[in-house]
Amino acid sequence: MRQELKHALRVCLLPAVLAGLTFQGRAADPDADELLRMARMASTQQEAEVRGQLRSGSETSPFRLKVDFGRLRFAFDRPSRVLEVRLSEESSGVFDGKGMAVRKGMQEEVAEGSGVTVEDLSLGFLYWPDARLSGKDAVRGRSAWKIELRPGKRGSEFAVVRVWIDRDTGALLRIEGYDWQGKLLRRFEVVSGQRIDGQWMLKQMRIERFGPDNSSRPVGRSYLEILGKEAS
Repeated sequence: MRQELKHALRVCLLPAVLAGLTFQGRAADPDADELLRMARMASTQQEAEVRGQLRSGSETSPFRLKVDFGRLRFAFDRPSRVLEVRLSEESSGVFDGKGMAVRKGMQEEVAEGSGVTVEDLSLGFLYWPDARLSGKDAVRGRSAWKIELRPGKRGSEFAVVRVWIDRDTGALLRIEGYDWQGKLLRRFEVVSGQRIDGQWMLKQMRIERFGPDNSSRPVGRSYLEILGKEAS
């Protein structure tokens, strides 16, 4: 288990590869935008086709995911639907299988009753325009850079998102999203990683949801799980 967690630190929250950058030895702190560019490259700026599922309790929602340099295509089985997320610094959008814009956009729930949105799965907030480095911190004993993101003019249920990035590997360790009253809404954390085609990728990510009156104990918990490579 300890070895698996060590490898999990080398992945981001979606199929990823290491960007090959390290910040530990630099004399000056890295730029927040530089850190985010690396996080984007590792999580959404690659190519991958995998099978996965969103699991909430005994309920599972299987999907196929294609990551193609800023485009994430989720094809769900139950019920059958396609959600394509197009991410960029200028604007991001969500479209159905026919290329029509999804009305709720990033706030569309990906599986009924899950409480997990497109924004959660796509990490769309990594493309927000306002990013600031807020110092150093530790996550599970790992030294991390802490970044604070704000949505600018973009609509989101999150007013602030805080991101922890491993100082040695550049991997995303933890993300927390806060509402417009400053209360914790969501916490994302990598649980484990795996090797697919010689690269370490996400195996399981925990998504915890918090109620408006209690940010110390989650009211719901889901798991994003990557089950393996999509058969050609």
